Amino acid sequence: MISKLSKRISLFLCREGVITAEESEIYQYGFEIMVSTLIGFFIAVILGLVFHMAWLSIVYYLIFAVIRQFTGGYHADTYFRCNLTFALVTSTVFGFTKMAYCSGTYTGITHFLILSIAIMIICRYAPVENENKPVTEKQKKKNHLFGVAASFIVAVTSCVMYFIFKQLCILMAFSLLAIAALIAISKLKKGSGTK
Repeated sequence: MISKLSKRISLFLCREGVITAEESEIYQYGFEIMVSTLIGFFIAVILGLVFHMAWLSIVYYLIFAVIRQFTGGYHADTYFRCNLTFALVTSTVFGFTKMAYCSGTYTGITHFLILSIAIMIICRYAPVENENKPVTEKQKKKNHLFGVAASFIVAVTSCVMYFIFKQLCILMAFSLLAIAALIAISKLKKGSGTK
């Protein structure tokens, strides 16, 4: 559906003389990314409203989108599956955040352990290359550096602010853990030889 919509938009712009026929594929891809990004943002915000975590959903989306851009991880075959996977991951992160915060059993040690596991996986395995978007070795090193640095910034920020904004910090920890889990799933999938 996203591909068809993007193709129609780029064909319309081509017919109107706004872009050339040669540029239409580039614009189509750009529109696909833009529409997919908007859908992801709306999924996060809608689920944030469902879980009564509206403003936290925006923080979550920013963390998830920025870090995943550099670390990569599991990618679904279609936009529908991609959005469904994102919705499931987001629901899981929000659900665990809510349970951990409301139960009162989530401790600073738990927080540190979750962050440590996530950071270790990200440091060891990121970035995971997407078969549809191959990158050079130089770009892989750059992505690794930025992905690890962004993850450390989120982790350190969540530790510093833990006693002030506990629910936000729990969300940050589970967000990093979700990113790490998607990296691990992708590595396991590639290791098993499945597509």
